[in-house]
Parts: sequence; C-alpha cells; structure tokens
Amino acid sequence: MTGSDTAHGRLPAGLPVSFPLVQAGMGGIATPRLAAAVSDAGALGTIALYKLAADSCRAAVVETAALTARPFGVNVIPEVAGDTLLRAQVGAAVQAMPDDRPMVLNSYGLPPAWLTSELEGSRFTLMVQVGTPDDAVRATELGARTVILQGTEAGGHLLGQLPLDELITGTVALNAPAYLVAAGGIADGRRMRRVCELGAEGWLLGTAFVAARESGAHELYKSALIDAGGEGDTVVSDRFEIGWPGRPHRVLRSPVTDSPSPLPSQFIAWTSVAGERHPVPRGSAAAPTTETTGRIDEMARYAGHGCGAVRAVLPAADIVAALRESHAHALAAALPTKESVTHGA
Repeated sequence: MTGSDTAHGRLPAGLPVSFPLVQAGMGGIATPRLAAAVSDAGALGTIALYKLAADSCRAAVVETAALTARPFGVNVIPEVAGDTLLRAQVGAAVQAMPDDRPMVLNSYGLPPAWLTSELEGSRFTLMVQVGTPDDAVRATELGARTVILQGTEAGGHLLGQLPLDELITGTVALNAPAYLVAAGGIADGRRMRRVCELGAEGWLLGTAFVAARESGAHELYKSALIDAGGEGDTVVSDRFEIGWPGRPHRVLRSPVTDSPSPLPSQFIAWTSVAGERHPVPRGSAAAPTTETTGRIDEMARYAGHGCGAVRAVLPAADIVAALRESHAHALAAALPTKESVTHGA
C-alpha cells in the first residue's frame, strides 16, 4: 500500500495513535514507564517481554495499563523465547490487558502460525517486524495487518541485509497487502518524510528512546549514546551472541567490537531480571540497564545510525513532540508555495 497519503498525516490502520510512530520493544530498556509515556504522547509505546516468564509478563502489562489509559504494544521475540515460553507470554499478556483496551502485539521476526489463531477474537492486532521483502509478504500471510521493515541502519539485532530504502521499495514492488512501518536510522522529519515517499506509512524508532528519562537503560549507556557522533560510532558485529545466537547486531563501538580477535570470555557485570541477580558474561546479548553493575562499556549498547541526533536525556513526551514538529516542518518544506505554483502554471 502506498505511503503518499501518510506523508501528509494519514494513519495506518491498526495503529491506535494520533501520530504513526512506534517505540521499539527493547529488552530491559522498554519499560512500562517508557511505554506509557510514549503512548500518552500520542504515539505507540511498547513493552518488551523478551525472555520474561509469564508472571512477569502479566505484571508488566498490568503496570503499563495502570500508568496510561492509551493503547500500547507488547513485543515478543519468537526465535529467542521458543514456542513454550512464547505461548505463555502471549497468553499472560492477553489475559492481563483490561477488557476495554486494544493492544498491538509486535513480533520481532516471523511468528509461528498458531499465533494468529491465538489472537483471533482478542483485542490484539498483530504487527510483525521483518528484514526482507519476501518475509514481509509471509508476515501478511500469517495475519499481520502492519509490517515493520527493518533496514540495516537499525540498532540491535538485524533481520536482513538490505538498507532501509531498498527494503521499502522492494517490498512495495511485491504489493504486500499491509501497512508498512519503516525502521532503521530514522531520527528527524526529513528522513521520516522520505521513507513515506518511498511507501512507508509510519516509523519505528528505538535509539531515540534509549536516552529517554523513563528508559531502563543504564546512565553510562545513555551518556555514551549522547556522546556518539553518528553512524561512524556504530558497527555491525557478531560479538554479542550469548543468549541470542545467529544474528548480527548494530551497537556502539567498544573495546569488545574493536578488538582484532574476541576478548577472553569472563563475567564482566551483574544485572537483575524480575528481581533475580544474574552474572553477565562478556559477549552477552543483554543490554546494560539501571539494574546492571560492572563494565558497562563492554556490554551490548545497541544503537542505530540515528544516534547522532540523541543529544540529551529527555522525557519521552518531549522526544515524541520534537519528532512531530520536525516532521511537520519537513512536510511544510516539501509543499509548493503559491508563488511556485503560479510560476509553474
């Protein structure tokens, strides 16, 4: 479906928002406080279920619903959770959501076929994130109304090998029957407008929200992101595969990524998940959170090409408002003036 109308404000179906912006589900970072703040600002906040047990998933949904009256999303990762845990996570999230509230289920990667049946009759809308045009089509066959296209400019684990513009145009050429949301390196209104001109109808941003005041990211992670000058300070690496093997990932450069050979395996930090303390080995896929102590600079500090636009720790509402304003200015700059229309007649 074309994104030309969305470039001027039309909202993708299935996104219960006033501004077609989705905050990415980032394990340990996308907290209930962050999701609620983003949703209250008119975009779609998202909580990350990652590897959480069912009870913790239920608690996260309940907490988020108590913090905002707006719809929000939950993010699941089928290839990491595995079938048994994924079923438990989805069941807990569906049961915990208030009866009068819609919700978006954001699947990172193609979900199993049973997920569509599981959601049938519920208030959940399925959104699927992919990295290839063929997977975008497959996602619609699995019931996705909205498909997120992740380009290689994105921070975090990568689902494909195509830059965002090529991924959008390739997907549009296949006439995938879905609303397309662009992800990867988007940080300002000009870029937002550009991807919509190519065929997207909304945007998913993660890096922009890592440094949000409500984010669960460690303060040193936020500081490193703020200090980053841009895409040159990120690198696609395979050095953080423990817990999530087989996916390259874009992170801030560090002694771990820049070493000619892998650094020795050892525990470098401690972190807490659902109240339990765990050691963190060098090479873990876990991002440093407020619950982490240790060598933060050697952990996986995920960041995309848009990191150069992150300049301060701000409330999530201010981040959404700035993106709205930047997008509005970009649209206004693209509109022909009365004088130019007259001269062109």
